[in-house]
This record gives sequence, structure tokens and C-alpha cells, in this order.
Amino acid sequence: MTTLFAKRFSSLLALALIGALAFSPARAQELPPGSQMPAQDVRLDKATGGSASLSDLAGEQGTAVVFWSNRCPWVDKYEGRLMELASSFSDQSVSFVLVNSNDGSAFPKESKSGSRKRAESAGYEIPYLMDKNAKLAEALGAARTPHVFLFDGDRTLAYVGTIDDSPGDPGNVSNAYLKNALNAVVAGESVPKAHTKAFGCTIKAGN
Repeated sequence: MTTLFAKRFSSLLALALIGALAFSPARAQELPPGSQMPAQDVRLDKATGGSASLSDLAGEQGTAVVFWSNRCPWVDKYEGRLMELASSFSDQSVSFVLVNSNDGSAFPKESKSGSRKRAESAGYEIPYLMDKNAKLAEALGAARTPHVFLFDGDRTLAYVGTIDDSPGDPGNVSNAYLKNALNAVVAGESVPKAHTKAFGCTIKAGN
């Protein structure tokens, strides 16, 4: 019995390890502030049709690349705040881009059709890109949703991290990190706090 149990336990452990490897977040080191925008000419499918690269979508004053999800409760909580920021900075030549790097095969809500449904039902007015195999997430070192990478007009990373310091309640925000970074970038000034820890769900990327 002991030998049989050991064999079964070993098999279960092996399956668990395989699963962890298949659906783990991007392992690459997070891109540090001051870095140039990577993989900017790689074309990705849009959830709503067609394709685009970060270079195509970059704003003259700045580009906020935000890793996103259709099934993460923290994305749900931040959705309104992010869309408000995107709207308020749209007339200042700042572009916002959402990126889904989750495995749509394992998690149907994260698929292209699931993302299109999310974009249409929520009325997204900003591009939503599908990062198949999480290559863009790996290039930037994105590990969570939401995870923000704000590039300035020269496509230099000016801010990376979370949206603000109150994930659960927008009424309790005391440090609006992304908004402050956006204001600095538009003004041509240094971002007061260029790095914070991203908070949210881990990216579940496939092989």
C-alpha cells in the first residue's frame, strides 16, 4: 500500500508541476524605468478585429500599456478608474492600450472572443490587444493584471507598477500613482515615483 500511495502521490505531484509551468505568470524581470519600449513593432491581434503594434498605437506625448484580464476581480475594480484616466488624457496626445496575455485556451473568458465581448459590453474606446503566448508580457516583465507600463513621448519607460494605492475602493485613494505619472509625462517632467509594486491577479500564460 505504501508503494502504491507513493507512486500515486508522485504522479499527482508531477501533474501539478506541469500545470504550474503551463499557467505561470511571465517570469522575465520587470522592465526598469528608463528602458526603451521593447517589441514595439510586433503586431498583435485586436480583440475587436484587425491587428496593431505598440508603435502603431503610441501617443505623441505618452503611451500607457496596461496588462488586463476578463476574469480578474481587481481589474473589475480598476476598470472605471482606468477608463476615466484614458478619457481625460486622450486630448493630451496620450494613448492607452490594454493587453491580454492570459491563456485563452485554458480560460475561455480570456480568449479573443471573450475579450471582444468584454470590450463591447464595457464600451472600451481604447485598443485591446491579444498577446498570444505572452511574448509582450515577457518582453516587459508583466506579471499581474492590472500592471501598468507608461512610456513617454520618446518611448522611454517613465513609470511602472500599479494604478493607485487603493485597489478595493476608489474613494480611499491617497496616492494616484498613474495619474501623477501621466501629469508629469505630459508636462515633460520627471515622474515623482517611477516604480511601485503591481497589485492584481497573476497572468496565466500558456506555453
